[in-house]
Amino acid sequence: MLMAAAALPGADNVLTPQEKAAGWVLLFDGKTLNGWDSAVIAPAGGRGRAGGTAKKAPAPPPQPGDLPAVGSNPRACSTPLGKADVPAGASHWDVIDGALSPCGDPAGYLTSKASYKDFVLTVDFKTGVDTNSGVFARGYEVQIWRKQPQGYNTGSIVGTAKTDGVFNFNADVWNHYEITADGDHLVVVLNGTKTLDAHDSRFPEGPIRLQYQKYPIEFKNIKLKPIRH
Repeated sequence: MLMAAAALPGADNVLTPQEKAAGWVLLFDGKTLNGWDSAVIAPAGGRGRAGGTAKKAPAPPPQPGDLPAVGSNPRACSTPLGKADVPAGASHWDVIDGALSPCGDPAGYLTSKASYKDFVLTVDFKTGVDTNSGVFARGYEVQIWRKQPQGYNTGSIVGTAKTDGVFNFNADVWNHYEITADGDHLVVVLNGTKTLDAHDSRFPEGPIRLQYQKYPIEFKNIKLKPIRH
């Protein structure tokens, strides 16, 4: 009975029979960091251990009321996994109740060991109103930040395309991102609403990456369907 219940639609971190038949793969098993590697945020012009050269435009001066890019009160690590020693340059990640939850110092990333080309990616995330995070697909950062100083707010792709309107995530409950990267065609859907439909060819292939900027955030149900041509 327990095995049958785990396979029901809506179960966390499980592929349904329909998803398996459609070719979806599960990137996070809900229990471990298998298939993932952590790294700190690379400085401008440098390289993080997760790979990829960081190319960031100079940030504008902060405006009154702007949320800092990096938080100052990170959640304390609470599991043996999160508290365990990590190599220099790596960040800490707990797995709590089937969700990835970064913690402690330093800020950083969790990056898939595998690289992907054309795909549909789905990710659930939960965070508070005051947050800065993102989901990277190949090398494009899909923003989770309500008021990014340069205007790349939630649902935008940082440095590539801004949304035409305001698309806020719901605070302190689970939200759902669906990100399609098919050649140069990039589509972002937040909680069933398309926020962005753009074209860019700078990053044709790359890993999946979750960003941690020392604000509490959780991720689960990370699934990917390769697009076959």
